[in-house]
Amino acid sequence: MKYQFDLREADFSVGRVDIQNVSRPKGYKHSFRNGRIKHGFIYTVKGCMLDHFHSGEKKEILVEEGEIIFIPRGSSYTGIYQEDGTEIKIIQFELISGSLPPYLSRPTKISLSDGGKIIDSFFTPTENQRSSHPFYYLSRLYELLWRIDESLAGIPAKYKRLRPALDRLQTHWNRGESVAFYASLCLMSEAHFRRLFREYTGLSPVDYRNDLRLKNARAMLQSGEYNVSTASEASGFSNLSFFIRLYKKKYGHTPKKE
Repeated sequence: MKYQFDLREADFSVGRVDIQNVSRPKGYKHSFRNGRIKHGFIYTVKGCMLDHFHSGEKKEILVEEGEIIFIPRGSSYTGIYQEDGTEIKIIQFELISGSLPPYLSRPTKISLSDGGKIIDSFFTPTENQRSSHPFYYLSRLYELLWRIDESLAGIPAKYKRLRPALDRLQTHWNRGESVAFYASLCLMSEAHFRRLFREYTGLSPVDYRNDLRLKNARAMLQSGEYNVSTASEASGFSNLSFFIRLYKKKYGHTPKKE
């Protein structure tokens, strides 16, 4: 008997992984005033860390022993070691293509029953694992991301009907498809779709799509391969001045300063 599976294509890819294991005394500070240069998972092995963010929704996040925090690239913050001998393990990586899922768009604690075990596997491979192989750390990172997705990406039953539209927006954010089209994917009236979408995401469908476009435009600009005009067009914005205005509102500066 022959089995065939149609596998969903990943929305993003990652690379350039590096790891650090750090122990510091109480009161020691590390600062990223200009923003992290990589995305990072930070696991508190023992002790306690207080991360103070200079912008964004949450101003302070306390990360205690056994807890993991994800801090995206560009986040401006100061980390303060709260106890003597506080030890942390850091997994850093770069986004090679696509965009991270919405639940990794801001600093957030990650709750996984075996999260510490997965983090430890970066530092202590088992006998039959070759940490010298270039794919080893990528495999660990993708496993961590997969486990987080399984844990966090689930949509409450009330909003499961939105899944086709959310998937479409994640993969085709640069297309000028109408809200009526997204509603039809979900077999809903446009009015009902708009109401349920805002209730679930906190944004209108168009604002949600623009947010995805801005994140991808920023990645294009930071790659050095796009100028403001081409990044705007590639992201789906037909009006350059509108793109610049939205960009400044979201990031606090014009796209030309990336």
